[in-house]
Amino acid sequence: MKVHMIVELAVVLGLGLGSWACAQAPNDIRELRLGDWEPRSMLKTKQSVVEKPAYPVVDVHNHLGGGADRLTPDRVKHYLAEMDAAGVRTVVNLDGQWGQRLKETLAALDEAHPGRFLTFALLDFRGIDDKDWGQREAKRLEESFRAGAKGLKFHKSLGLSYRYQNGKLMPVDDPKLDPVWEMCAKHQRPVMIHTSDPAAFFTPLDRFNERWHELNAHPNWLFHGEQFPSRDELLMQRNRAIARHPNTTFICAHFGNNPEDVATVGTWLDRYPNMYIDIDARISELGRQPYTTRRFILKYQDRIMFGTDTTPDRDAYRMYYRFLETDDEYFDCAGGHHRQGFWMIYGVFLPNEVLEKLYHKNAERLLFGLRTAS
Repeated sequence: MKVHMIVELAVVLGLGLGSWACAQAPNDIRELRLGDWEPRSMLKTKQSVVEKPAYPVVDVHNHLGGGADRLTPDRVKHYLAEMDAAGVRTVVNLDGQWGQRLKETLAALDEAHPGRFLTFALLDFRGIDDKDWGQREAKRLEESFRAGAKGLKFHKSLGLSYRYQNGKLMPVDDPKLDPVWEMCAKHQRPVMIHTSDPAAFFTPLDRFNERWHELNAHPNWLFHGEQFPSRDELLMQRNRAIARHPNTTFICAHFGNNPEDVATVGTWLDRYPNMYIDIDARISELGRQPYTTRRFILKYQDRIMFGTDTTPDRDAYRMYYRFLETDDEYFDCAGGHHRQGFWMIYGVFLPNEVLEKLYHKNAERLLFGLRTAS
């Protein structure tokens, strides 16, 4: 009688006698969380270590910090040691800011170690509602150039975070920025601009999101929702600014922030002769489409530069060299920046003449002060 009652209760609860009798233990592998899954490949593939690149490297995209309090002699010495170990000749520091902090940064890097560092300035976005904000910042930028800044950096905050008092976002192609773009052209200083972010960051955080684990760890990186412009709109804003200022050199960070669609990046490069791209923090995307990426780099070899977006680290640099120089298959590139996807990547084994352009020749042609410092 008791057994009969138990069976009936199991049926009512939708459990079935089998699942009632075989309840899972708390550590049952069937309950493994996706975030804890770390599969080890059974493939036996070539494992290359490229300790030094085929040619001296200019890292056009890095963040070393700014100001004397951050850039202590010991910290700078560490940067140089990692650069020397990895064959990196010059690093572009995008954290120069302006005013006294810029002067301190230039003193600690560019002036103390000529040819090893190039510091870019930033704008002060406070007071953007002021009528003369654009002219004021253009003048401030000119002062930064005269102090020794080698270019100008824009973060993704432009288009996504900076808002007017009425709540409206400041677009990338806001006319208030026209004097700034023109000041860069006047002094022949390039603009390093980060617009938008990976495609997955603009989609719902659900079971279909391929960067689920990364966005769970950094929920503030998700830009899906009515409070944000679409990714396409942001990229179009940037491109409109590039078109409107043909005499200004734009280096579009992170492979134009569209490595998921390299064909479209190619149409941009065809349309805008003053647009260039770097590969920083995007080998995870490029390396999972190695045939397409290799063809693209060969075609646009004069428009692409090397960058990492990773504080100088010899092992991180070597991950980039492995991607660019070898034909290694199915390897984990997380050490080159951080984990950006569960997938593996493949090397694109570029020819030497192309490597030389990516590693330093293109940068020498575009970056102010680099040729004379070498």
